[in-house]
Amino acid sequence: MILWIAYAVLVAAVIAVLVRPMLSDDDGTATAEEADLAVYRDQLAEIDAERDRGQIDQIEAESARRELARRLIRRSEEVDGDRTAATSGGISTSGMAYATAIGIPLVSLAIYLSLGSPSMPSMPQSARLQSSPNGATINELVAKVEAQLRQTPEDGRGWDAIAPVYLRLQRFDDAARAYAQALRLQGETTKRLRGFAEATVMANNGIIVDPARKAYARLLQLEPKNYEARFWLAMADEQEGKLDEAEQGYRAVLADAPEDAPWKPVIDTRLKKLAAQRGGAAQPPPAEPAGSIAPSPGPTKEDIAAAETLSSEQRQEFINSMVERLAGKLEANPDDFEGWLRLVRAYAVLGRKDDAHRALAEARKSIEKDDDKQARLDALADELGLGT
Repeated sequence: MILWIAYAVLVAAVIAVLVRPMLSDDDGTATAEEADLAVYRDQLAEIDAERDRGQIDQIEAESARRELARRLIRRSEEVDGDRTAATSGGISTSGMAYATAIGIPLVSLAIYLSLGSPSMPSMPQSARLQSSPNGATINELVAKVEAQLRQTPEDGRGWDAIAPVYLRLQRFDDAARAYAQALRLQGETTKRLRGFAEATVMANNGIIVDPARKAYARLLQLEPKNYEARFWLAMADEQEGKLDEAEQGYRAVLADAPEDAPWKPVIDTRLKKLAAQRGGAAQPPPAEPAGSIAPSPGPTKEDIAAAETLSSEQRQEFINSMVERLAGKLEANPDDFEGWLRLVRAYAVLGRKDDAHRALAEARKSIEKDDDKQARLDALADELGLGT
C-alpha cells in the first residue's frame, strides 16, 4: 500500500510540473501586445528626440507618428484575429492542461497493465530463502546457508560448504572463521588446512600470523612436498627477519620445483630482495670479527613455548615486549646492524610505521659511512613501504 501511495505522489508531482505553465494567467497574446506597445513607445520617444535635435522638422515628425500609429493598429488587428481563431476553433491552454492531467495517469496505468505483473504477490527475504535454489543468485544462496548456520551452528558440513565461497567472494575474515569451524567439526584435511591458512593470511594483509603458520606446518606434515606450504613458511621466516632460514626455504622449494612451474619467478624475486637486504649476493652474512658486539638475540625456544600457551591479547603483549626489549638493547648497543634490521621489520609488521621510521633513522646514524649497509637499509625500506 505504501508503494502505491508513493507512486501516486510521484505522478502528481510530474503532472503539477507539466500543467503549471498551461494554467498560468499570463497569456501569450497579451505578452505580444505588451511588447508591441513597448516598441511603439520607444519609437515615439526616438521621433521626439530627433525633432528636438533638429534632425527632422515638425511636419516630418507628425508624418512619422501617423505611420507608426498605422503599424500599431494593423498589428493589433492581427493579434485580435489570432485570439479569435484560438478561442473558436482551437484548444485552449486550460483544455490542454486538463487533458495532460488526465492522460498521464491513464497512459501510465495502461502500460503497467500490459507490461507489468500487478497480480504477482510480494516475496520477502524469508520467503526467498525458503524457495528452490534453482535460479537463485550467489548472494541469496550464501544468505540461505548463513540463516541455516545461525539455527544449527554445529553443522560442520554447512561451514565446510560456505568457507570456499567466502574465500572466492574475498570475505577473508568470514572465510577464516568458517574454515576454523569446519576443521573443528569435520576434522583436518589438506583442503581445509590450505583454505584456512590462505584466508587467514589474506585477512591479515599478507602477514603470516601464528594460526596460519601452524596450519601450513601441519599441512606440510600431511604433504611433505607441498610447495605452497613450504613457500609460505619461508615467507614467514623472512617476515620475522630470519633471512638465512628464509633463503634456505626458498632455495629448497626452487630446487624441487618442476621446470615449468609458473610460480618460480615469484621465488626468484624473493631471493633478489633478500640479496638486496644483505647488499650483495644471497648468501649467509659473514661472521662477526672477534671483539665485535654480538647481535641482539631473537626470542628463545622458551619464549616461543611460553607464547604458545597465551591468548591472542596476551600473545600480542608478549610480542610487543620482545620488540621493546630489542629496542632497549639497540639503544645501549647501536652498532648492532642486524638488530636494527630486525627492529625496523618488526615495527612495520606490527603496523607501527612511525616507530619503524624512527628506527630506520637511528640505524642510518649508526652506519653513516658504510655504503653497503646503507644500501641494505634502502632495500628494506623499499620492501616495507617506508621510503628511502
